[in-house]
Amino acid sequence: MFENLKKYPEPLRISILEGMMASIMSGGALIFIVPFAVFLGANSFEIGLLAALPALLGAWFQLGSLKLLEVYKKRKNAIVLIVFLQAISWLLIALIPFIFPSDQVLWLILITTIGTLVGSAGAPLWQSWMRSLTPENILGEYFGVRNAITGTVVFLTMLFCGILLDAVNPSLTLFAFCGIFIISFAGRIGSAALLTRIEDNGIIIDKTEKTNVFAFIKQLSKDNFGHFVLFGTLMTLAIAIVGPFFSLYLLEGLNLKKDYLLYTLIMSASTVTTLLSMPYWGRVIDKHGTIKVLKATGLLVCLYPIALILVREPIGLGVAELLCGVIFSGFNLCLANFIYESFKPEKIIKYASFQGALFGTATFVGIIVSGYVQTFDISFGFLSTTFYVVCAAAVILRLFFYTALVNKIKEVKETKPINESKLVMSVLTFEPIRQPLVTSVGLMILKTEDTLVKATRRTIMTANEIKRTSEEGVYGTIKFVDGVAKKEINNAKNIIKKRKKKGFL
Repeated sequence: MFENLKKYPEPLRISILEGMMASIMSGGALIFIVPFAVFLGANSFEIGLLAALPALLGAWFQLGSLKLLEVYKKRKNAIVLIVFLQAISWLLIALIPFIFPSDQVLWLILITTIGTLVGSAGAPLWQSWMRSLTPENILGEYFGVRNAITGTVVFLTMLFCGILLDAVNPSLTLFAFCGIFIISFAGRIGSAALLTRIEDNGIIIDKTEKTNVFAFIKQLSKDNFGHFVLFGTLMTLAIAIVGPFFSLYLLEGLNLKKDYLLYTLIMSASTVTTLLSMPYWGRVIDKHGTIKVLKATGLLVCLYPIALILVREPIGLGVAELLCGVIFSGFNLCLANFIYESFKPEKIIKYASFQGALFGTATFVGIIVSGYVQTFDISFGFLSTTFYVVCAAAVILRLFFYTALVNKIKEVKETKPINESKLVMSVLTFEPIRQPLVTSVGLMILKTEDTLVKATRRTIMTANEIKRTSEEGVYGTIKFVDGVAKKEINNAKNIIKKRKKKGFL
């Protein structure tokens, strides 16, 4: 995968490096913000608010992206400033325990919300920018590879942070958390620096189109992209009622706040399979279409919470998270890529902000409702805790939304046919990660064999060279000795002749 990066234009290669720096933030601050809140004493409602409020306000703040473009003229200028300001928010979070002696959880929610607001404003601009830089025939492949590489950095950062929290003395845990946010700040600053090196040729905004977000909402059921956004919005709501509370379930329900390393390993399991399977899904999307992958992975997204109900010990949940990574990598790539196929860059900013606003609102509603429900002690037989009840409700909601809407969405480009059941089976048999693993192992074997063959050839050539040199050396030595001997014999003969003439002999 890394060797193939040379085929991409330079701006796309720099974008991958930028994504790697941004992933330090994703693997550090974004993953450990909930454990930090729990460490500061947050309850389940405050955890829900921490996840929901930034999602809602940040999503609607995206609608101001076009206004930012009017002020800064180029997408690049606005995005660099946005990323820099978001980096500052992580530095402020690192300082919360030292600046605010009380209400630290509330300050954490406030600063996180402001940082998310700032970061969200740049999302549609970034999508439009990347779409204008990426050739259409490699959209799925490129973003699959980019996501896989950045996912690697997320995993390594998560692992480092988890080991750090687990290794330090409990009395130093606060400083370990602060270190994680400072590292995230540095990564985001590096991201801003790399963004300045990517070209932006500008964009002409279509001002003739007066569609606003409310008009867009009214026509959601009238066109293909509307059906897609409606499906994505409702599925996002059903996903959000479980998503952010899985971390809390691990920390509180399974008491892993005393074992941050095991918590990190479980949380990072899905990251590993996500980064391995992203390139696979990218190629499948380019070849067979976004909607076919969306249907296959969407069905498994509906059923996934069943695994969280049935598996109730950490190791098993780690295995379940491996499957989760394969499923959601394909599903999320479809949700992200469909807009690239549906619109040209000049329209992406507006429609990406509409989509983001609705997805963020759905996330907020799902988290708030779920967070409120989980403040009560609810159980039904095998569903022995409120978290399991919420998981069961999530399955029902997801299946309802899936069956009602997924068949209304159509592909927007010509693709090769494939049976969705085949894609479902490919997930259940871990083909998206088996394929790159087998390919990687095969390449390693081939390269090892090639290296051995080349080394053997060099050894043989060296031996032959030594032999030839030795033979030449021996022959040269013999020739030299022979010449000297002949010269000495001739000298002796001349001396004898001279002495004969003088009568000495």
